[in-house]
This record gives sequence, C-alpha cells and structure tokens, in this order.
Amino acid sequence: MSESFPIKDLARRKFQTSLAIIGLTICTATTVFLTIFGDSLGLGVSFLTSGKLTVGFSRISSVFITFVSLLNILAGALITYFLVSLTMSERVRDIGVMKASGCLTELAFSYFATELFIIVFIGCLAGTVVGIFTYYASANVLNSLGFSIAQKPLNTWSVLYVFLIFFVVSHIFGILPVVKAIRIKPAEALSPTQSLGTTFEAGKAVPSRLGFTLKIAFRALVRRKSATRQAIICLAAILTLTTVTIVGGVVANQTTQSYVERAIGRDVIVISHPDIFEQYVDFLSQFIEVKQMEPIDFLDPKYFIISDSLISNLSRISGVVKAEPRIILDTTIYEVQVLIIDPEDPTQKMLVGDNRFGEALVLGIQPGQVINDWLILGKPLSEGELDSAIIGDSLASAIFSDALLQKLRLFGNETFQIVGVCLDPLNKGNVVYVPLRTLASLVPRSGYNIVFLRVDPANRSQVLAKIEETISGTELEFFELDEILGKHLDFVNLIWSSVMLLPLSSLITAVLCLLSYVMLSIAGQQRDFGIMRALGAKPKTILKIVFTEALLVLLISGAIGIPTGLFITFTFLIPDPVISQFSLLAVSGWLVLTLGFLSLSSLYPGVKAVKKTIAHIMSQTY
Repeated sequence: MSESFPIKDLARRKFQTSLAIIGLTICTATTVFLTIFGDSLGLGVSFLTSGKLTVGFSRISSVFITFVSLLNILAGALITYFLVSLTMSERVRDIGVMKASGCLTELAFSYFATELFIIVFIGCLAGTVVGIFTYYASANVLNSLGFSIAQKPLNTWSVLYVFLIFFVVSHIFGILPVVKAIRIKPAEALSPTQSLGTTFEAGKAVPSRLGFTLKIAFRALVRRKSATRQAIICLAAILTLTTVTIVGGVVANQTTQSYVERAIGRDVIVISHPDIFEQYVDFLSQFIEVKQMEPIDFLDPKYFIISDSLISNLSRISGVVKAEPRIILDTTIYEVQVLIIDPEDPTQKMLVGDNRFGEALVLGIQPGQVINDWLILGKPLSEGELDSAIIGDSLASAIFSDALLQKLRLFGNETFQIVGVCLDPLNKGNVVYVPLRTLASLVPRSGYNIVFLRVDPANRSQVLAKIEETISGTELEFFELDEILGKHLDFVNLIWSSVMLLPLSSLITAVLCLLSYVMLSIAGQQRDFGIMRALGAKPKTILKIVFTEALLVLLISGAIGIPTGLFITFTFLIPDPVISQFSLLAVSGWLVLTLGFLSLSSLYPGVKAVKKTIAHIMSQTY
C-alpha cells in the first residue's frame, strides 16, 4: 500500500474531509480571536487587569471569555470525534477489505491515524491564522469607527498554547473512533449493516398513533442509536455554547451597562471649579482610555467655594431631584492588619493583611443621600457609621488580602472599617467612599469642592438655566455627565458586540454536524427510499422524512443544550443579571432563528437525494 494513501484517500473524500477541517478551524479561530481580543482590552483568561477596566468589570468579562473558550475546545473535540466517527462508519467495509487482503492492524491504524493528524493539523493551523487575521481586521474596523483599541504585540505564547490545546484534545477525541473501527473483524466489517453503522432491530416499538412520516423518522433514528446519540451530544454541546454566547452577549451587555450607569449616574449635573471637573472626568475616562493627567491640589482653598447656603439654593430649584455635596481628594491609603479567629482552628487566631499602601481617590459622601447606586459586595454606608468606608473593586484587589475583614488608614492614623466593595469605573476602581462628616473633620477646609445634582429630564433646559443663574458671580461652572456616560456605555457595548459575533461561528459548526448526520441517515436509507419511490412515494414524502429526522435530533439537542446554556449563564457567569423585556425578546428571537436556520439547513442533503433517479438510487444500494 502506497505511503501517500492517507493523502489520496482524504482527497477522494473531499466533502467529509472539508467538513471536519472547517469545523475544527472555526472552533480554533474563535478561541484564538477571543484570547487576543481579550488581551488587548486587559480581559485575558488570567483574570488580571492590565487594561482599562476595573478588576470587577474585567473579572466578569474574563470569566465569560474563559468559559466560552473552554466550551469552544469541548465543541472542537466533539466535532472531531463525531465527524471522524461518521467517516469511519462509512469506511468499515474498507477496513474489512484491508484486513482480508492481509494488511496488518497496526499498518491500517497508522494510515487512519495519519489522516487524522493531517485533518487536525490543517484545521488547527488554519483556525489560528483565521483567528489572528480576524482580530486585526476587527481592531482596524473598530478603530476606524472611533473606538480606541490598542493593537498590542501579538502574544505568540498564548496563541501557541491555544493551538496545542486544540491539537492535542482533538487528537485524543478523534483517535477513539479510529481505534474502535480498526478492531472490527473482517467478516463483520464486510457486513452491510456494519458498514452503515445501523442495526435491523428497531428497538422499542414505534407508537402507532404517530403519523407515517414521524414513524419512519423515529424508526430510522432508533436503528442508528450510536450515530444518533453522538449527533445529539455534539449538537447539544454546540447549542450550549451558542446559548451562552447569545444570552451572555445580550444579558451581560445590558447588565454591565446598567452597572456603569448606576455608578456614574444619568441626568446628573456636576458643579465645581473647572479644574476639579476636568480631573473628575479624566479619572472617569481611565475606564475607557489611558490618559496622561496633570495632578492638582484638591485641598487648595480656591476649590472649596461651595457653601451650605448654595446647596440649599440649588435644592430649591424646581426640577432638581436631589443635591449632594461632596469632598474629593487624592491621597495615599494604607492597609491595616487585623487579627481574626482561624476558620480552620477556632482555638487559634490568625493575622489577615500586610502593610501595603497605594494612591486612591477619597470622596466624602452623605449616607442615604448618595446619587450613585453602585453594585456593592457587602453593604452601603449607613447614617451614624462615621468610621465606615466603601472601597472600589480594583483597590480591594490590589491593596487588601480580605477587604471586608480589614480596615484602611487615612492621613496617618485615622482608620475606617471596610463595609463594602463597589463596582465603580471612577479611577479604574481605585476609590474610597467615607462619610462626609468624618472627612470634613479631617480636612482643614470649610465648604465643599464638588456637588452633584440629579435633575428631572422633562424640564432640563429650564433647570439648567436656573442652575446657571444660581451660580453666576462665582468661579463655579456646571457640567453634564450624560456625555461621558454615553462614551462608557458605548465602550461596554463594543466589548459585548464583539462577543455577539461568536454565535455565527457556533451556528456554522452546528450546521456541519447536522449535515453530516443527515447525509449518513440518507446513505443508510437509500434502499428504503428507493423502494418507496418505486412504489409511488412522491419526492416530497422522502423530503419530509429526512426533515423530520433532523428536526427530532435538533429538538432533543436543543432541549438539552439551551437550558444548560441558560443555567450556566445565569448561575456562574453574570452576577445580579439585568433582564429586561427587550433582553427576553432578543434572546428568544436569536434562539428561534438559530433553531430555524439549522432545521432548514437539513433540507439541502434531502433535496439533493430526491433529485436522484430511482435506478441510480438502487444501483448505489446493491
């Protein structure tokens, strides 16, 4: 037997070979793209923040990207296993001929293993190249649209790591059906039943109440238990991946946008000295872009020009819903070690924390009167708690060992008990919120250096005119936060819109699996279809049977994959999800379109089969 047999055999079976390579290429490309794209935004699978987002936002996206990548690896392995299994089921007779002619089992195995190696290598290599190309193309398009996506030098090690994972896992899964097929005896291999991977026993009786089409389709599925089971498992895994990406993309987009909007505030007006506001906006913009900032002295007396009487006048303006004065400054905060009971040994105590420190924004707020509504782990500040603090998620990760058990120190010796950790884009999460009364007592200044107003959007123009009139004659100016809020929401939407491209690749792989199964089904029923056509059955009857078989497999797979994807998304991937009516409609629409497209795609091999003449069908059977 020629050493070039594997290559010639793959070329002879172009369609089956192409399906296997394309399926593996798509899964590899998707994972490579996610890895590189996530790294460019600081959302790599290492759960570390090296980009623009805070630790909390980065973690949400990183968990999502990591989980989708793992599902892609599983899908790629299952696709390889499924398509190789279908291919080997059609080649059992070839194996019988090879063995009957004296070919050693080890030699036959080496040929098929070589074919698998070629398919996996080409699929993984093509997927890696496509993934890299897709990333650079996407980054260029997004940059041309005005979004700042830094194209970092390609991390070749992470790309190689993805390539090797797919290569090894696909090889392991792909070799299993080869080993199973190569062990078959020559007599069994030359049996028509074995060559098609079917059995003449229908298993359980088909319910008589079912219509003719459904009964035939059900019988065909039962006859090919092994192939049907593999198809359902493979499609269920792909539909789980598709559901996670669709639901996660839609719900996570709306949820993270809600987090950002709650933290920054909508319909919020900021009144301060222009220098203070410029710094505040720059600190906010660190979430979406890296900016060089010129530091200012927040404690300069010229900035503390907001008095209680001015706050009172602003509060009385019709259309001002709430007025909240604050003191903002930047300073060094220190971690305070605490002694707690050892959870593993209640008789012992252990020290939590170190002596770390770092720079942070410190803001004095009035508990119960705060305009912002952060997502908080722990609890918000309460009135009467003058020595409590809430810190940002990035600060909690960088400075503290277990923030909710520890304290922080300001100005040398003033300590605060940390009661909550908030998700806040301000200064990339390096913020501290303490009671305004306490901070005012520590700052040798009278008044405030910034005030936030929530206004009624219905009378916006009149309200702004009144605010301008109230602060006229001072060095204060007012600014609207809605513009910077819109930029933040657009950036978050950019991230999840990129993720929403993934269901398309999942859909293509699902189509490949379904087409392969339908083709095997048609090949196994050619004799039955030929006899039915000879007895007067119309082509549309054959087409209905094929479509019903595919639909049954798809519905069973969907009943497993879709609920699994929903459970994973809402249980593990997205904390406190925001689910609106729009989200439900969007998710439902995407899932229905996915199942509908998959169902319709199964008609292609059926249409191709019914176009054959009866004589051609019977000649292929015998």
